[in-house]
Amino acid sequence: MKIAVIGNYIPRKCGIATYTENFVQSLLKIADSQNQIDVFAMNDREEGYDYPEIVKLGINQNKIEDYYTAIKIINQGNYDYCHIQHEYGIFGGHSGLFVNILIAQIKIPLFITLHSVLKSLNFHQQQILENMVLFSTQLIVMSKYALEILNSYHRVPKEKISNIQHGAPSYEKQNKLAIKNEFGWSEFIILMTFGLIGPSKGIETALKALPKICKIHPNIRYVILGKTHPHIVKNEGEVYRDYLMQLTCNLGIRNNVIFLDKYVREPELTKYLSACDIYLTPYNNENQSTSGTLTYAVASGAAIISTPYWHALELLGEGRGILFDFNAFNQLEKAIFDLLNHPEKLKAIQEAAYSYGKTISWSEVSIENQNIVQNLLSRKSSKNPTIEEKLLNALSEFSLNHFYSLTDSTGLLQHATYTIPDYSQGYCTDDNARALLMAVKLNRFTHSKESEKLITKFLSFLDYMQIENGTFINMLSYSKNHLSNNKSEDAFGRSIWALGYTIKYAPLINQKEFANKLFLKAMPNFKFLNDLRGIAGSIMGIVFYLKNYPENETLKMQLKEFLSRLADSYNSISDKNWHWYEDKISYDNAILPLSMFTGAAFLNEKHYLKMAMKSLTFLETISFKNNHLSLIGNENWLEKGQQKSLFSQQPIDALSFTLIYQCLYKITNDKKYKTKMKTSFSWFLGNNDLFTSVYDKNSKGCSDGLFKDSLNLNQGGESLLAWLISYLTYRLAEEDC
Repeated sequence: MKIAVIGNYIPRKCGIATYTENFVQSLLKIADSQNQIDVFAMNDREEGYDYPEIVKLGINQNKIEDYYTAIKIINQGNYDYCHIQHEYGIFGGHSGLFVNILIAQIKIPLFITLHSVLKSLNFHQQQILENMVLFSTQLIVMSKYALEILNSYHRVPKEKISNIQHGAPSYEKQNKLAIKNEFGWSEFIILMTFGLIGPSKGIETALKALPKICKIHPNIRYVILGKTHPHIVKNEGEVYRDYLMQLTCNLGIRNNVIFLDKYVREPELTKYLSACDIYLTPYNNENQSTSGTLTYAVASGAAIISTPYWHALELLGEGRGILFDFNAFNQLEKAIFDLLNHPEKLKAIQEAAYSYGKTISWSEVSIENQNIVQNLLSRKSSKNPTIEEKLLNALSEFSLNHFYSLTDSTGLLQHATYTIPDYSQGYCTDDNARALLMAVKLNRFTHSKESEKLITKFLSFLDYMQIENGTFINMLSYSKNHLSNNKSEDAFGRSIWALGYTIKYAPLINQKEFANKLFLKAMPNFKFLNDLRGIAGSIMGIVFYLKNYPENETLKMQLKEFLSRLADSYNSISDKNWHWYEDKISYDNAILPLSMFTGAAFLNEKHYLKMAMKSLTFLETISFKNNHLSLIGNENWLEKGQQKSLFSQQPIDALSFTLIYQCLYKITNDKKYKTKMKTSFSWFLGNNDLFTSVYDKNSKGCSDGLFKDSLNLNQGGESLLAWLISYLTYRLAEEDC
């Protein structure tokens, strides 16, 4: 088999690099396998590392372009499958979010070994896990406990998970005294902890247990083997190691503790472990589903005393070790005394550990891994769904949970901090007009009494915000006061759009009549509009109105005038390289060609249809990449002749693309536009530049934006409605737009 492996790799000094090397070498040694392996190594520094030849490519964890290079090589390299070694900290982006770029786009069968399994996940970690479940062939964990966490806490189906133990060297029985003698330790009882040193190791707990023991057994030597973790050194220096050394002085055990500040490779490590009598893992947190150091110590036949973190609970069962409570140095002291005073018990534990270690040697583990892979590959379907198809097939049912969190008896609140409504920002007409549009679409989808009530609520809100001259105040405080000097042509256009849509599609006659009253009162303000998005929204509303009242010649003339004004703006700005209505492309962009398509189709004005298509084609060249929406970011809007900002991207832009393609599908009956509508909608689900779902399956809300390395975790009204309207547009694709 030809295999691509992604993970840290030696000479990078970390546990995952060591694991990946052992994993790769063990696969290469399987008899008759003829495995060929290329490693794609994750780099945590610009210059990378002096890798061996097996490493085909180094991936700078913070450079997105490196991920795409790896994807291209893997997808075009005739590999049978890809295996990712995953830990949140080794990939770029918030919580390692950039791993989603790999997970979603690698087209061959994908196996992912999880080196970190947590009960409680932050938002970004949850998104990563969801992607791993959706796109991988199989997840691999190294303990039964990790499997249960994935299944019970995160609802990952058990058939999606395989449990394969962390591998270990195959130790041969050796003369412990002779090995101790090589280190000059022949007279000592050796306690040991090894691995990259950091506060999570809890070594201070072990040190605090030693003073009384060392008085009775002055020949005790506690060997702390390993360098400080590179990331800790980078951020904090040697503060933790210095603290430990000072603690040994304070406790009076300095002569009983040996600090070996070095990184050791496996041949040397096996010697150190073979010299160990009692191995300590006093970690101070239960959230460790895998410990390579513990596995190695078990395989070496050391007697282990450990805190009850998850992997230790499993690995040290059946007499293979002793457990003590977190931070309980008195219990550790008692356990050490017990073993020193009962050598037969010490020997029994050592024998049990050594015997079990034989079953988890690298050779055994690699064969088990290969068998699982071959079994799953033999059942693999020849059909390979696209990213978009996988996301849409996994689409959740429609839910208004977060919508109701933001909605009270007045209307929809404007903002939220995370998912918590922000009352201080009050309400805006902009969002509540969108909410009315959503409610009418919802009624077309469900025909429910619930949707009828929502239509009434948001009509009432627009009525309250419409002032005497027929225009709309945009901002309303939570105390229900209009905020002065807060008129918005954009909000006016959205209100007209929502009212026209209600007039056409509302289920109740009184709702249609009430919307008609508000619409007619607003009409005199059409002549004052200058903002192109206000004009575009008004075009949409007028067309829906005319579909219900086609005899209104005044509105037909107004529609023609608005289309002419859009066209005049286009003609005055566009040139051979810039086919747009303004000298910059900013937000909610597709609404401009959408309104021109809608108005021109209604009036059968073919020259406007051509103009709309030209502008949409131009917008598409800027907004699509690799079969997904790559929206214009608001860091700097796209000025004529300049380059666009990629972030942050806003859900409202994905909504306008979803709407325009559904509209074009209904106008032309060309299925390519239905396909593009699905692609646009799938932006919310993760078919975007970070391949991360903007829709939150837990809250049923939508993040306010896509940053360059994370999501905006606030879930306000505009983003929520962009999601809900897009969802309903997707579900109502066959309905009149």
